[in-house]
Amino acid sequence: MSSRTIGPALLAFGDGTSHQGCLRVEDGRIAATEDGPQYIDYELPFGSTVSPGLIDLHVNGIARYWFNREPVETVRAVALAAPKRGVTAFLPSIMTAPWEQMLYAADEVYRCVNRPPSGARPLGVHFEGPFLNPKFGRVHPREYILEPTPARIEALLKTWAGGRCRVTMAPEIDEAPGAAAELKRHGVTLAAGHTGADFAAGNAAIEQGYHLLTHAFNAMPPLAGRGSSILHAFLLEPTVMCEVIADNIHVSPESIALLYRLKTINLVLTTDVMPLVEGLVDEGGVARTKEGVIAGSLLTPDRAVRNLMAATGLPLAEAVTCGTWAPARAIGVADEIGSLKVGMRADLAVWDRHNRITHAFVAGELVYADS
Repeated sequence: MSSRTIGPALLAFGDGTSHQGCLRVEDGRIAATEDGPQYIDYELPFGSTVSPGLIDLHVNGIARYWFNREPVETVRAVALAAPKRGVTAFLPSIMTAPWEQMLYAADEVYRCVNRPPSGARPLGVHFEGPFLNPKFGRVHPREYILEPTPARIEALLKTWAGGRCRVTMAPEIDEAPGAAAELKRHGVTLAAGHTGADFAAGNAAIEQGYHLLTHAFNAMPPLAGRGSSILHAFLLEPTVMCEVIADNIHVSPESIALLYRLKTINLVLTTDVMPLVEGLVDEGGVARTKEGVIAGSLLTPDRAVRNLMAATGLPLAEAVTCGTWAPARAIGVADEIGSLKVGMRADLAVWDRHNRITHAFVAGELVYADS
């Protein structure tokens, strides 16, 4: 039995609580949280905070690697780079593309889930499309947006060979109610997004099992004094979750603060990071098409936590909940990762006094140190 003690540090448990102590890790899992002087196997710098590893549920790729085009290589590239930002688990996103290409990419990613590479671990697949409202498709190619017919839902489910499955779908399109029922029956995480749904349709979607709103405020009707939006429904229903790209560009700091005020522990920080492929460029801090349309962010998850802190005044131990326990609960893996409870996998991020990542551990093994 391998055993080590890591600390001392402020232990940010992932649920907003914290206290000073050390973590004892045995066979890749948290065996105890201990107070007082301990024999330390891995001593952390003075002033460190240990949190659960960050979990990013919306990642399109990294650098020049894109899950749509090079799924296996992209999984490896993200797994290697992500721990530098405190990320120990991620959900690869496959964007709207030719249907057979999407299915192939999903199949390849699921193979990686069953044979995870070194570093951060892939958790499954997020299908962001093709079952979207074309009026709110943004950079998703209109010619590849499809209806979620029973045959297509069956084909999608056949790729699911390990880990979790998330599907972002516009709940108001014709075949969506039947598709949602079938996906929910199989345990898929249903997310509403790229949608023109109003408040009533949003409430109906929540009743159908849509538990998560994809990138709140983006690719949906806005909040307006005389308007109606699915965003109203997800903000007002306390049991559902909202995902936010907290880069201060996709969503303003004031709107980030509003989201947190209404959702608190049900706010999910994500990046929707987009590699600079297919002619995309870094312009104004986001990935844009040559026409200037935002295609995704260039955000890192640790910066998202710091931006949430700046927008709300939260301390790190509370803000980090939205990047750890919240995403774990959103896709049904909170019994394995996302908090520092005894028995959980020892996926850890270590932060310095300036809230920067210094170390990351996956299953108790050091995968990144900044020195």
